[in-house]
Order: sequence, then C-alpha cells, then structure tokens
Amino acid sequence: MQQRNRSWLVSIGIAALFAVPNATGRYQASIRPVVSFDIAVEKNINQPPALQIYYDQGKGFSEKHAIQVVLPAKAEVKKIQAHLPITRLHALRLDYLNGPGTVTIANLVITDPFGLVLAANFTPAQFIPHQTKSVEQQGGKFTVQTIQDADDPYVALPFQPALSAPTQGKIWPNLVFGLKIFFSISIAVEILFLIIGKSCINDWLRRKTPGCSSE
Repeated sequence: MQQRNRSWLVSIGIAALFAVPNATGRYQASIRPVVSFDIAVEKNINQPPALQIYYDQGKGFSEKHAIQVVLPAKAEVKKIQAHLPITRLHALRLDYLNGPGTVTIANLVITDPFGLVLAANFTPAQFIPHQTKSVEQQGGKFTVQTIQDADDPYVALPFQPALSAPTQGKIWPNLVFGLKIFFSISIAVEILFLIIGKSCINDWLRRKTPGCSSE
C-alpha cells in the first residue's frame, strides 16, 4: 500500500505541474483586453512608417510594454488587433508614426477576447496629443496630423477607472479545463508506471537510486 501511494504521489505531482499553469494561463488570457482598429498612412516622411502601441498597467508607459507594427507606405488600410498581455488597462498610447505625416485611424475599440466591448465611441477630446497638430473626427474615423518637425508623435487615451474584462462566467470553465488536464495526466502517468513496472519505480523512490533490483 505504501509503495502504491508513492507512485500516485508522483503521478499527482506531475499532473499538477501541467494542469495549474495551463488553467491559470487560459484564465488570464480570457480576461486580457484586445485593442482593434484600422489605420492608413495618408502622408509620411520617414520610410517605412511604424506604429507602436503602448499599454499602461498602472506604472506608466515603457518600451518593455509596447507592440510595434510596420505600416504600409501607401494609403492602404492595415487592420490591427493587439492582444495585450495585461488584465487591467490604465492608459493606451498610439505612436502612430515615427516622423512627420498624417494617418487615419478608424473603428477604434477595446474588447475582451470574446468580443465584449470595454471602451468605444471615442472623441478627439479624450485624446492627449503629443507633437500632434490636429485630431479631426468624421464618424468613427479620426484624421491625425503631426506637427511639421515631429520625431515622436503620439496620442494617448487614459482610462478612469482602469479597463478590465469581467471575470463572471470565466472561472468555472477554466477550472474544469484544469481538472481535465490534471486527471488525464495522472491516469496517463500511472499507466506508464504500470508498463515500466511499479516495483522498479517504487524501489527508486524508496532508495533514491536509479537502479532497479530484479530480486
């Protein structure tokens, strides 16, 4: 009985090592905000134009918390969908160009991974501009123009309170997912032990030696 318990403890331990991180990661992914919008470069000096999306999780903006996208040089619409690796969004910053120029930003919306809208219907008054001459709105589209000598233009969107996806209805499915992994791996490891030979495994666990006696 003691030997059987030892092998089961190993099976449970291995299963937990896989189940807990997978269930936790899946749950966190289900409550992370997603930023979506369309962007087109109307006029640009620097080539190639680049976009950086900064996200503030409560400690301000930094290069470590940014996503960079190379934009088409011509006036082609680029669809952006950025899954942010955070659960609370305090502010968003769009470094829409890396030099002087003009872009259009349309259909800007922040959702959870399942499409639930967290923030939308923005107005020019909500943007905090930097090296930006104007932000003009026409329907759901913004035309953003930099100042003449811009080298780091951006517009920022602060959120008070911080945006966070609702957790209701997401804990139980991920718990079930983790339990499925846990029991599946526990059973698989136990079957593996039966194939290898439990006496060998238990002997190794008891003596802490890799050898297996045939006696």
